[in-house]
Amino acid sequence: MEERSPARVRNELVADIVDVLQESTTVRQENSADIWVRMLSDELDAPVEPLRNAALRPWLLHLVERCAEIPDGLPCLVRCLKYLEQQSSAILSLLRLVDEWEAVDFFDGADLRPLQPILRDMRSSAELATLARRASRSRTQELPAWCDTGWAVFLRLAGGNSAAKELPVSMAFLALAADRLVEDGQMEAAEDLRRWNRQQSLTWGLEDKMTDWQRSGIAQQAPPPMVPAYLMIQFEPDGVDPDRYLLSHWRQSDAEGWHPVPGETLHLHRDDLPAEVEVLIEQTEERWADLRQPVVLEFILPWELLGEPVEWWHKESSSSSPTPLVMDYAVLVRSFERLRKAAWHRPWHKKWRQLKEQPADSHSYFNPPGQSHFHLERELKEDDQAVCLVLSEPPGGDSGAGQQEFMAGLRAGVPAMIWHRGDCGDPAFKEAVAEMVQDRGLSSLVTRAGNWRKEALALGPEGWDNHVGRHLAILVDDPERRPGPPGPDRAPVTP
Repeated sequence: MEERSPARVRNELVADIVDVLQESTTVRQENSADIWVRMLSDELDAPVEPLRNAALRPWLLHLVERCAEIPDGLPCLVRCLKYLEQQSSAILSLLRLVDEWEAVDFFDGADLRPLQPILRDMRSSAELATLARRASRSRTQELPAWCDTGWAVFLRLAGGNSAAKELPVSMAFLALAADRLVEDGQMEAAEDLRRWNRQQSLTWGLEDKMTDWQRSGIAQQAPPPMVPAYLMIQFEPDGVDPDRYLLSHWRQSDAEGWHPVPGETLHLHRDDLPAEVEVLIEQTEERWADLRQPVVLEFILPWELLGEPVEWWHKESSSSSPTPLVMDYAVLVRSFERLRKAAWHRPWHKKWRQLKEQPADSHSYFNPPGQSHFHLERELKEDDQAVCLVLSEPPGGDSGAGQQEFMAGLRAGVPAMIWHRGDCGDPAFKEAVAEMVQDRGLSSLVTRAGNWRKEALALGPEGWDNHVGRHLAILVDDPERRPGPPGPDRAPVTP
């Protein structure tokens, strides 16, 4: 294949960008094109001549060349068009081309196209995200939507997320991609990637860094264990309107470490929470379409929402047969108040270590009906081995006793709590809890709670309300697995 000069590489990229712009309805219509040009001029802080009576393609060539000369000019060009077109196919194509422009610039005008036919056949989104995480030493956790091939990921990583003493992330990605091709029996393609990497290492004097990378534990890392992926969904009280909440979420699919990725925060009425959670779960499933790990849903709830049967909220609610979340996921509850109140974290960590390091010596505590929350808190704090609290009343009960029990458990650092959302005195609930806590490890507690929910699920909508599994609530709070809160690490707590 003929090697292209740096000038030709850049000129052809400019032409490719113009090809996409020329087909855009926004650009071809005078009114919308004027809005685009005005927004672009404002963000660049430089005048941009409107199209008017000029021929479209020469005008676009001049515009793209000018933006390419300005720092952040090409990303700005696409960003302003995105204001008008949102996530159109043209926008996705332009984002890939801007990444390619920046990759070419990073590699001093090198012709990268010989790598394209090899890398564009790598299409597993989960595998590409894993390779990007490893290449960047976990600094890149998720990839943009347009990074749907190995080629797009390589371009995206070029020049980014590299520490001074490390091999550039894009070259580390190529090395990992070559290893994956070898595993798939594509020896010739793998050697092509390695040859390109060796030549670039020689050009830049990176032979030692390439050798260090190949010898590192990251490059030769064994496949991680099959640990769950987590979607953490938090409802934060508005603070002014009691019927409104801030919905935040974090996605965590890195099997090699805890690196939750925050999503968009929405301000919603309480009645809109189930529908928005459904949309969020569907979007996450699309992002994780080829993820092999099981997915756990964790709802971070303020005390006033602890009565919500979140695991029985629906997917596919617009269909004639909606699916309860519990059919597809392990669903756990966490405490919003505890995450935000740092003064409660020391006993929380202490009891978690007890549960994690000495499960055989840990036990559950059944709070007897009528015991004051003062004595409950005192006993839980004196008993270091009490790591799971079974409430005598649901936290949202009319008497307020369940809420006081719940708060006593939080203050004492108890990491797990169980309650019946309607009647904690139900004999079936007591029987279920006795079976759930007979093994003292936390994993068996979650598994056994899931089994009771499956029994209820098997009865179908016509019968599950009469089964205890329909009303079980289980809180499991791991202090080592925390989201990054969107606000300060404190919140008002109602006693």
